[in-house]
Amino acid sequence: MITLLTTPAHSYTHGPLKNTGRFELRSMSYNRAFRARSLPHGTYVFGDLDRLGFWELELASRLYRCLAAAGMRVLNDPARARQRLSLLRELQHRGINSFGAWQADDSARPWRYPAFLRTQSAHRGTLSELLHDDSEVAVAVDTALSNGVPMRELMLVEYCAQPVREGLFRKLAAFRVGERMDCTLCVHESHWAAKYGEIGIADQSLYDDEYDIVASNRFGEALRPAFEAAGIEYGRADFALIDGRPQVYEINSNPMIDRIERHPFPVRLRTDALFHERLLNSFVQIDTTADGPPVRIDDEILVRQRRHDRLMTRARWTP
Repeated sequence: MITLLTTPAHSYTHGPLKNTGRFELRSMSYNRAFRARSLPHGTYVFGDLDRLGFWELELASRLYRCLAAAGMRVLNDPARARQRLSLLRELQHRGINSFGAWQADDSARPWRYPAFLRTQSAHRGTLSELLHDDSEVAVAVDTALSNGVPMRELMLVEYCAQPVREGLFRKLAAFRVGERMDCTLCVHESHWAAKYGEIGIADQSLYDDEYDIVASNRFGEALRPAFEAAGIEYGRADFALIDGRPQVYEINSNPMIDRIERHPFPVRLRTDALFHERLLNSFVQIDTTADGPPVRIDDEILVRQRRHDRLMTRARWTP
């Protein structure tokens, strides 16, 4: 059995992997896990780490250690996994990335423009268009603060994108599941911050190349050092090619898993099917039996938290 721990509002992400008959996958909210006196044997994947508050993150770290001490297979140590800003800085330090990132309230400013504003947590895209100097940064930060975005969440990222052809940007992605690395489908958009994709913007040649990326796992091993730097054993890295070199934007510990039912280019359906078969095989490899007695969650702080939470309801939505 594999248990994916998520925030309460984001348990839907892995729907296509459930009820496959290959393994048992269930989602469990951190709220429920923190209240549990014991948990069954199996594999535990700690997801949604960037959506956890500081105290939830510490509780998750203690839960991770309870399960690991009992001999469970556990992926993504919440205490060691790097969050977005820390990860981007580390990737640049290691020479994996060529672009920089800064805390918005730091006296340091991007040494190269353009840059853009975004949040350190959440998955809502950018907060600004491209900013070209310090004065534009100041206006963007003030606008975000006026809209209620906390300063500690704001970060600046140096622009690092390159169109694959005029007016078309491509975001690539690769999964890590335990020790396995697999490329997945691309996103094609006319906007530099490609996120969801646009219908009709890519052609046959791009989808043929996408199939080859997945079939040959063209960038799988090239992304492994980024996951190692992040301390992430399960997740999806989003990246782009700049002059042929992968540049990693983020690693999502609770990635959305979708299936493509219809598409005007049949090759994309084949690419989707190939990736999902590989993903299923990867989950089979991290699966462990649910046999054995439950694991007692007896960490002192978690026990104390259960007592505080006994009358509490589920947490509110987090973006």
